Amino acid sequence: MSAVSTETAPPEPEPEPEPAPSPNRVAWAVAAGVLLAGVAGGMIFPILPIVGERAGLPLWYIGLILAANRAVRVVVNPFVGRLSDRIGSRQTLIGGLCVQVVVMWLYLLGVTTGHPGVFFMLGRLLHGFGSSAVFVSGQALAISGSGDAHGRAAGTVRASMMTGIPAGIVLGGVMAELWGPVAPFATAIGAMVAASAVAAWLVPDVRTRSGVRPGVRESLRALSDRRLAAVGALNFVASFGAMGMVLTTLALLVHARGVSLFAMGEKGTSGTLMGVMTVASALVMPRMGHFGDKRRAHAAVARVGVGLTVAALVWVGLAGSLASMTAGLLLLGVADGALGPSLLALVGEWVTPEGRGQAVGLLQVCGDVGGTLGPLVGAALLAWNTRAPYLFSAALVVCFLPVAGMLVRAERAGPPAAG
Repeated sequence: MSAVSTETAPPEPEPEPEPAPSPNRVAWAVAAGVLLAGVAGGMIFPILPIVGERAGLPLWYIGLILAANRAVRVVVNPFVGRLSDRIGSRQTLIGGLCVQVVVMWLYLLGVTTGHPGVFFMLGRLLHGFGSSAVFVSGQALAISGSGDAHGRAAGTVRASMMTGIPAGIVLGGVMAELWGPVAPFATAIGAMVAASAVAAWLVPDVRTRSGVRPGVRESLRALSDRRLAAVGALNFVASFGAMGMVLTTLALLVHARGVSLFAMGEKGTSGTLMGVMTVASALVMPRMGHFGDKRRAHAAVARVGVGLTVAALVWVGLAGSLASMTAGLLLLGVADGALGPSLLALVGEWVTPEGRGQAVGLLQVCGDVGGTLGPLVGAALLAWNTRAPYLFSAALVVCFLPVAGMLVRAERAGPPAAG
C-alpha cells in the first residue's frame, strides 16, 4: 500500500496591486466632468427667469426657484460628503452627474409643456442634490488621488468649477437669442450625458482600501479641529466677497460709475468684467496650487490671497474708470485663485482619506453660505452707497487675517493629521 503524500501545493502568489493612477490623470478626468456639468448648469440659469416671467410667474416665486438649488446644497453637502466616504467619490460623482441629466429633462419639460412653475422648481430642488454630489465628490477626488500634490490637483478641479458656469451662461444666452429657449435646454441634456460618460470612462476609483470607516461621532470630533474650522471660515469670507457680493452688485456699480466697454450697456460690460475676473482666477489656480506643493506653503499662499482680496475689494469700490475697475477685478481673480486651491489642499493635508468627503462637504457648506449671504448684504448696502458693499466686504475680510495667520503657524508646526 503506497504512502499518501503529505506535501502541500505551494501557495499561489498574491496578485500585485494595481499601480495608482497619476495625479494629473485624476485631476483632469474629474475636471472634464465638472466642467461639462458647470456649462450645462450655466446654460439654463439666465433663461429660467425669462421663461418664468413670460409664463406669468410672480417675481418672488422666480427668486425662490433660483435660490432653491443653493439652499438644498447648504443642507445636503455634509451628507453627500459622508456618502462619498462610504461608497467612494467616483460613484458619488457619477451618480450626481446622472441626477443632473434628469434635472435638465425637467427644465426642458417646463418649457415645452407650458407649466414652468412646477417643473422648474422640481428641477432646481433636484439640482441641489446633483450639484452637491458633483462639487463635493469632485474636490474629494482631487485631493485623494493627487498623492502629495494636493495643490495642483485642487487648482485644476477648482478652475474647472470656476469656468464652467460662466461659460455656460454666455453660451446659453447666445443660443436662446438665436434659436429660442428650447435649444439651450436640449443642449444641456447632451452636455450632462457627455459629462456622465466622461466620468464613467476616465475617473479612476481612488478609495482607500483600509476598510476602516469612522462613525458619525468620530467624524464630527475630527471635523471640529480648529484648523478645519479656520479653513471653512476663509472659504466663507472668500465666497461672500469675491463671488457672492460682486456678482450681485457689479452691474449696478458699472451703471452708477457710467463706464462702458465697447459701447455695451451695464449688463454686457459687467458680464465681460466678471468673465475677466473668472478667467484670471482659473488661470492662476493650478499655478498657485503647484507653488504651494513645491514650497509646502499652502497656508502662506492662502494668507496672500486673503490680503489681495482686501486690496482688490477696496480698489474696485473706489475705482472711477473702466481701466481701474478692470485692474481691481483682475486682482480679485488672482486673489481667489490663490485662496481656493490652497484651502482645499490644506484639507487634503490635515484630514485622513477616510474622512475627506465629509470635510469637503463642510467646506462647501461654508462657501455656499457665503455665496448666499453675499448677494443679500451687497444689495442692501448698495441702496445706501455704491462703495459701501465693497468697503464693508473688505473690512470683513480684514477680520479674518488673523485666522489666515493661524493656519500658517499650524502648517509650519506640521501637526498630525485630523481624523
